[in-house]
Amino acid sequence: MNVALWAEIRRLAEIEKFSRCAIGRRLHCGRHTVDLALKLNQPPARGVVHRASILDAHRSKVDALLTKYPDPSAVRICEEINYGPDGYRGSVYTLCHYL
Repeated sequence: MNVALWAEIRRLAEIEKFSRCAIGRRLHCGRHTVDLALKLNQPPARGVVHRASILDAHRSKVDALLTKYPDPSAVRICEEINYGPDGYRGSVYTLCHYL
């Protein structure tokens, strides 16, 4: 839920005196969203959650290969970091996104 939706739900409930169901119908959101917005006393904080990537453990190897060979393909880099028991097991597309 963004801040604008939260503010509009609060306005409709407190000033316009709409019911929760009427607010949901008007704003095209569920009643659980309306209930959550009415429980929050402050606007929702917008936090960014960074997930760990399967490539994180191998970034140093990739960077070393890029400095050694300035223009390798993603497939070639993937082949190089796949070796060994602790090798990269992700997809080439994840590697392409990093490159």
